[in-house]
Amino acid sequence: MRYRLLFIAVIFLLSVSCNRHEKKDYSDLPKELANLCMQIDDAPENPELYYQRFQYYYDKGQIDNALNDILLAVKFDSLQSKYYVGLSDVYFSLKQTDDAEEMLQKAISLDQNNNEAYLKLAELYFHLRMFEECNTTLDDALKLQNHNPKAHLIRAFMLKDQGDTLGCIRMLQLAVDQDPKEIKAYLELGYIHQQKNDPLAITYYQNALAIDPKNEEILFNLALAMQDFGRVEEAKQYYNSILEFDADNIRALFNLGFVALIYDKNYNEAVAYFTRVLEQEPDYVEALTNRAIAFEELKKYGEAREDYNLALKFNPNFQPAIDGLNRLR
Repeated sequence: MRYRLLFIAVIFLLSVSCNRHEKKDYSDLPKELANLCMQIDDAPENPELYYQRFQYYYDKGQIDNALNDILLAVKFDSLQSKYYVGLSDVYFSLKQTDDAEEMLQKAISLDQNNNEAYLKLAELYFHLRMFEECNTTLDDALKLQNHNPKAHLIRAFMLKDQGDTLGCIRMLQLAVDQDPKEIKAYLELGYIHQQKNDPLAITYYQNALAIDPKNEEILFNLALAMQDFGRVEEAKQYYNSILEFDADNIRALFNLGFVALIYDKNYNEAVAYFTRVLEQEPDYVEALTNRAIAFEELKKYGEAREDYNLALKFNPNFQPAIDGLNRLR
């Protein structure tokens, strides 16, 4: 009887062992995620694999899954600084800013040379408008690493919020000097100079576009700058570049309609562009009013009146539509 019980016990252990190593089917998952899941099955106590899968989930916006994996990474290695930085990202996404701050301070306590932790803590303080703490943390980061373009970029936005435009520009210039591919700095420099009516804005936007030729925000800002400084044909080219990969882009369609209406006096084309905008956003009062103006120029007064009235239905105090109806009367 004793041998029989031992035999059954051995069979049970073998069965458990086989089930433990049984391969799961991940064929319905993206290849990158499936590979990570299989690696974790083979090494279920490897924190780095959980960290890699956390990064996958976080980048895809799957915050709950990301949180589960980064907590597992911390569980298996509680002394790894970068895991606490990852955990702070999740907490920030969940608007748990106190927890995010605590995790970043923990990361720094584990690794005094973790530049990313200092920068993210400074960003957090900037987000919370704790400017003194932000400034101090940036100083710490720069003591650690003088060539630190991200630190200069964060300080630039902090100075902007404090109303120091010249200081902001100086920091942005320092950021691009240290990292000629810092798109955010070029964009902000372009925006500041555009607000100052300085054509140098175009150069900054072009620098950003050279780094990322299909970036919609850069293309739009550059097109608008071209339009503002009278380079209308070039503006149209950039708006149309946006439409090549985003055919229904409302901002590009609206501005092309505006250019057709105001600069080219091509009223049929203006109507066509504003109609495409309104097919997506029927209550866009500016598009309705501009299409009405184009109809007026085409002497299609019934259509113009209809658009003005519809604009006033959505916004009864919209003065351009009121003025348009008064003209028709």
